[in-house]
Amino acid sequence: MKLKNFIISFCILFTLAFMITSVISKKQGYFNPHYEKINLVPILSKSILSESDYQIIYEQTGIARPIVEELKSLPEFEEQIIAFQNTYFSAFKITFEYLTPVTRQDYIIGENQEALPGFELAPYRNGYIFLNKSTHTMNWRHGHAGIVIDAKRGKLLESIHPGTISMEQDVSKWLYFPTFKMMRLKNTTQTQLDEIALYASSTLRDLPYNIFADKNQGESPKDTHCSLLVWQAFKPFGFDLDATGGILVSPQNIADSPLLETLQIVGFNPNKGW
Repeated sequence: MKLKNFIISFCILFTLAFMITSVISKKQGYFNPHYEKINLVPILSKSILSESDYQIIYEQTGIARPIVEELKSLPEFEEQIIAFQNTYFSAFKITFEYLTPVTRQDYIIGENQEALPGFELAPYRNGYIFLNKSTHTMNWRHGHAGIVIDAKRGKLLESIHPGTISMEQDVSKWLYFPTFKMMRLKNTTQTQLDEIALYASSTLRDLPYNIFADKNQGESPKDTHCSLLVWQAFKPFGFDLDATGGILVSPQNIADSPLLETLQIVGFNPNKGW
């Protein structure tokens, strides 16, 4: 009888814990601004922007200073920034698909339940890192990561889920995720980022997915997973992107790396790293 009562109590507690973590996971999965959407034209029309101006633009659009500076010389600068703002304040309708029996991936849908791209990418180049929080396993919202290996063709290298090998993926698929973060190395030339992208493309393809893959595999990795693949791409060049330095590396560890700067976010809180 005691064993039976214990099993019943355990099942009840497990169910309650699962329900609570489900609610928490859902709230953490997608950020929609709760603050006021403002008119950005007076700021965008300035010849010189202040630090405060850049921060306001970032909080209103998800576009960080490096991209703002890149777009400023374009004649359609104001229109592009306003378009990013409209997207950033949009409330997406979201559903999910199963990648494995326990892992799900969120994506944006339209009124007729069809998969729908939800935003426009800011300019990206080889060696840039894409991250999202849209992949979750048993209510652990671990997210996903990839590295741009051929910007001209719109290709990333990704390690997707168990039973697959690392492979090229279209950049366009990221437009369907309700969360997105684009990052790059700070104070690094595009030439070096091109070298990193080339190394990833030539060395890190066709590796079996292994969530427990070891960091210390030398110059010829045998297996990987999404965030480890990104880490493996940069480590031979002297950049350790794991913010914690632990045995395993997650998309959040990459996002928190002090070596990286954020360029664009969608569905992320601009005042939080992850």
